[in-house]
Amino acid sequence: MIMKWLYPHWLRNQMIRNKIIAIYIPLTIVPLLVLGFASNRIYSDSIVDKTISNVSDNSSLIITRINGILANAESCANILTINLNRVIEDKRNGEISSERNLQLSTLITNQLSFALLVFRDVESAAFIDNNGNIYATSTNIETSLPPDEVLQTPIIRAIEPTSGQNLWFPMQRRSYLTINDADPVLSVGKRISNIYTGQELGRLVLNIKETTLSSIFGKIGTDEQGSFMLTDRSGTIVSTSDKTKLLKQIDDPNLRNWVQSEKDESTIGRFQSGKQLVISSEMEKFGWKLISMEPYSKLTENSRKITMLIAIIGLFCFLFTLMGAGILNSLIARPIVLLTKNMKLVKEGNLSLRLPVRSNDELGLLASGFNTMIARINQLLDNVRFEQKKKREYELALIQSQIKPHFLYNTLDVIYTLAEFGRVKDVQRTTKSLADYYRIVLSKGREAIPLQDELQGLRDYLGIQRIRYADVFDYQIDVQPDVMACTVLKLTLQPLAENAIYHGLKTKGTFGHLWVTGGKVGDYLELRVRDDGAGIPPDRLKQLLGPGGLQEEGGSKAVSVAGNTGSSFGLRSVDSRIKLFFGDDYGLIINSEPGVGTEIIVRLPLVAGSMPSDPASIHNEIRSTREGVE
Repeated sequence: MIMKWLYPHWLRNQMIRNKIIAIYIPLTIVPLLVLGFASNRIYSDSIVDKTISNVSDNSSLIITRINGILANAESCANILTINLNRVIEDKRNGEISSERNLQLSTLITNQLSFALLVFRDVESAAFIDNNGNIYATSTNIETSLPPDEVLQTPIIRAIEPTSGQNLWFPMQRRSYLTINDADPVLSVGKRISNIYTGQELGRLVLNIKETTLSSIFGKIGTDEQGSFMLTDRSGTIVSTSDKTKLLKQIDDPNLRNWVQSEKDESTIGRFQSGKQLVISSEMEKFGWKLISMEPYSKLTENSRKITMLIAIIGLFCFLFTLMGAGILNSLIARPIVLLTKNMKLVKEGNLSLRLPVRSNDELGLLASGFNTMIARINQLLDNVRFEQKKKREYELALIQSQIKPHFLYNTLDVIYTLAEFGRVKDVQRTTKSLADYYRIVLSKGREAIPLQDELQGLRDYLGIQRIRYADVFDYQIDVQPDVMACTVLKLTLQPLAENAIYHGLKTKGTFGHLWVTGGKVGDYLELRVRDDGAGIPPDRLKQLLGPGGLQEEGGSKAVSVAGNTGSSFGLRSVDSRIKLFFGDDYGLIINSEPGVGTEIIVRLPLVAGSMPSDPASIHNEIRSTREGVE
């Protein structure tokens, strides 16, 4: 019965073209009519929902930025606690006199100013000692109150009973301990005590300007009609771009009551003489709320135009969909579904799949590319596993060869001998050098360290060896200052210096010299370890410079040592680690002449700062750096 109503008798005798028209006219017109009537409401609701989502995301970004500023201020206070302890203990043995000491004042002020350079969100800092003397980053702060009054201010009195934790004070305007009493500031205070004795040294106050917080509002979001403001639980505005409303109650009572409702939500209502979309986000640290307001009329003004556009696009898409559905289903949809299923399996970890390639069109190329991608992924995984294993092997071999027990025993014997002779200063220097050397060797597990740290470890090592072999050699280190920040692998230079001492200078028979120099050469960092020792015998040098060995000076590329025995193991380890981390364009270059001496050149990339731990990421970073230089 239903089929007879849908497919009447008169339609059966019509031409197929008329049948299609007769069937598809109602199928197209009715949905379009429904779409036209419903589009306005649907679009308006979707715009509101999207705006709520976008504003919520922006609010989260703003809150994250503000929390970052507050965390930086606390970090600044913690760091200053340590630095001020060191300055005061060095200059005053934990005591600060009632009168200002110019040198001590300069040191404290420098520490405060340096902290502000690192933590730029902090506007100003002040340290108040037990006698009320103010040491600050601004003369306005130092002269804001006399010593006898500053200790009685509410902020200092609130800090006094604390035990060193960070204490936050609300946004306020103050006539003391601020640069400008007209600018509202958010302050954090901290009691500074001697970290060893617990004796109180003073109080630290850091200020963050309100404009530092409100400036974030203008950097996030694109709707010029909207606005952000930060309020406390009572409805008082603590940060806003409109400075006339700052530190005042919200003027609209309905909005103020809604803000005080202890909820994170959104609402559409009439606030401030207009229909507004208002969204609230909680900041738990201070009990603040971030309020965002968007004019509702601005959000929905183009809804009818968009509705018409959606109807037109929907009509064309529907027509083209009907025309091509059957063809696309067999030619495109089915292969794509198969590819999708296989991609899901790959996502689950199955990398052994292969797609059948039945055509030479785009889908065939896609299937072929999928197979190539899977093969490449498997190859890259194998390479990464091999490189990581090789890296660990070199690390273990180098650490085991450098942190040698006999070096520690010999150094301890030297310390014991020096102590027997009463050479206290030498005992102190040797012990300190030994400790610093092993500290650099360990480097908290880091593989790459700044060149200046590597040179310091080398100085500690050579200082110890110089005491042991005072009649064998002396040394000189001369590296250009502009490359001290470059990143090198730890224990790059020490094995080369050890080889020079044990295999060049000790076997020489006369007093020798060791030079370590370095600097920028073209696009490379080159470090040179040179000695005037016995040199390398011709047969041994030929072995090192042969196939698979080190490159001789003047060659186009430095390659690793082939052998794994004798003195070449230290060179091989250093060279292989450099190539593993930085690529085959870098490594060691050797130049030696028997009876004259040996020079080892270390070629490295000019890269500064921290580096990723995997070699592939390091190679990409070096390539990007060199392309940027070119």
